[in-house]
Amino acid sequence: MASESTRPHMPDLVIHKILLFLPTKSAVRLSFLSKQWEGVWCSAPILDFDEGGDEDGNNNLSQHRRFVENILSRYLKFIVEEEKEKQGLQKVKLHMTRYLTGDASIVTKLLSSSFERGVKELDISLRVSETQWDHGGNDIENYNNLSTMQLIKAKSAAPMKNYYYFSRNALANAKSLTTLNFGYVRITNISSKEYSTSTCLLPSLKSMSLKTVHFDSETLLYLMHECPSIEYLSINSCCLGVDLKVSSSSLKSLQVEHCDCFAIRVDNAVNLESLAIISDIGPPQLPNFESIMLKDCSNLKRMNICAPQLKLFSLDGCLDVKGTVDAPLLQSFTFKGYLSSKFSVKAPNLAWSRIVLFDNWGREAAATFNSRPWNHFTTLSNFLKEFGSSRSLDLYVTHIKALMFPKDFRETLSSPIFPSLENFYFSVKNPFKKRNKELSDSLNWMAPDAQVIEHRPWRMRQGPF
Repeated sequence: MASESTRPHMPDLVIHKILLFLPTKSAVRLSFLSKQWEGVWCSAPILDFDEGGDEDGNNNLSQHRRFVENILSRYLKFIVEEEKEKQGLQKVKLHMTRYLTGDASIVTKLLSSSFERGVKELDISLRVSETQWDHGGNDIENYNNLSTMQLIKAKSAAPMKNYYYFSRNALANAKSLTTLNFGYVRITNISSKEYSTSTCLLPSLKSMSLKTVHFDSETLLYLMHECPSIEYLSINSCCLGVDLKVSSSSLKSLQVEHCDCFAIRVDNAVNLESLAIISDIGPPQLPNFESIMLKDCSNLKRMNICAPQLKLFSLDGCLDVKGTVDAPLLQSFTFKGYLSSKFSVKAPNLAWSRIVLFDNWGREAAATFNSRPWNHFTTLSNFLKEFGSSRSLDLYVTHIKALMFPKDFRETLSSPIFPSLENFYFSVKNPFKKRNKELSDSLNWMAPDAQVIEHRPWRMRQGPF
């Protein structure tokens, strides 16, 4: 091996360029070759502290200690001595596969240093070492003996008891963040009594991805309030408690997959364009996603719902959404919007549907009804057929003639729209004062076996669910 005196001296700029293109671990190893190289990697704009190892059970704690001492501690020591915090930082990635509670201090210091350097992208994953898992005897086979609240606590006990905690103070200086990825951490209540857009925690954040994160009650709702510019949110395999509430006027994409959560409510997401909700089957006391309610999501374009335990679904205020709803246990479906929306509904046990269509058919009815079939009849019949498994239907339209399918149109279809409907309630804004035979014929064709057909001025009635 060449000595320090015989090794060629390289300009700092060249060394910096070389280390810039190397993974952080490789750059650290090279820094041992020469004092000239030592610490240069610390000033790189992208830092990748990936412990590596097998996430499925490799608990080599001596290897973990070398990662902490030889890489993380060396980095923090150098930037403190050389005051490198002043240099900008684009991205920091810290992935641990054997996190110990004793590592909390060094993680906190690394976060603080990164925020001081104005880091824009932060990727933190702190998988707890199996040596610190506390199962507490709450295996899945014992969950059936627990109450709902006991179940929530039990599911967060192992291994989340030893997760790294993020509090409001931990994020107090994270105002430069634009991208945030959290994995295997716990976020405590971060609500603030005096909230304003000027004092919010994450004013620049655009994208947030959360995987295997445990939230205290309603913490995610408060966290969203601290992100006034957020556009993308992904939540995967997280423990959310009883309810997930999302309210954001800037959010454009929302993905919720395989989380522990009883109900989801998305409200006032006026710019939301894409929504995906996919769930597993949870214990009977705490079924996953039994209720999903979306309100005032007028810009929603794409939607995918796959929830085997979903029983109640409500979509209120959509203009033009295309999507699928796959829910074999679904009992109640409410839609309030426009006929431009298109669904594929897989709900064989659907007991009740409420459909409210705000389309203004009055002008088209006056101009074309007596001369030619309306253009909407095919679209309307295809839309309603997706709810053909319903046993009971409440249908609201703005114009009575919207439901008067012409005889020649009815004859083109091989089967009625609702072949097994038992109860049919409909309401319009301008009902006929007297019984109309053409309307009666159309309704009887739509639902030939329905026992109740009535119409009143536009009035929402209380549903069974």
